[in-house]
Amino acid sequence: MRNRFGSSATILALFLSLTTPGVADDLPEILALLRASRAKLLILVDSQNPGQKTGVIDDLTLSQQEIDYRVSNLLDNRATPPATRERLERFKDIWEPFKNTRMGEIIPAVLAGDRAKAQSLGKGIQADRYQRMVQILR
Repeated sequence: MRNRFGSSATILALFLSLTTPGVADDLPEILALLRASRAKLLILVDSQNPGQKTGVIDDLTLSQQEIDYRVSNLLDNRATPPATRERLERFKDIWEPFKNTRMGEIIPAVLAGDRAKAQSLGKGIQADRYQRMVQILR
């Protein structure tokens, strides 16, 4: 019985370590998600294939949800150090308008065929926001 309990506890601990976001490792994960999301947006703006656009928009939405989830969990986690919390708050202050511009202006412009508007936004305010978020997460 003792071996069985020990094995179950080990498996549970391993499962929790794989499914519970950690404090130390989530900032690089958020950064990786942000970078991948940026690359997908560039693909979307350049794509001429309507079917590909739909898939990329779905991917962008999932990436956005994952970033929101990770940021929220870190801010809710009591173990998150104050300095990390402060970085996440600064990130979030930029992330929210970044998301709104992407979902409310860039993607509609792409879908309407206004590639020039999408590129202008992407190379202008969004590029600045992106660089600031990357600096915060590094």
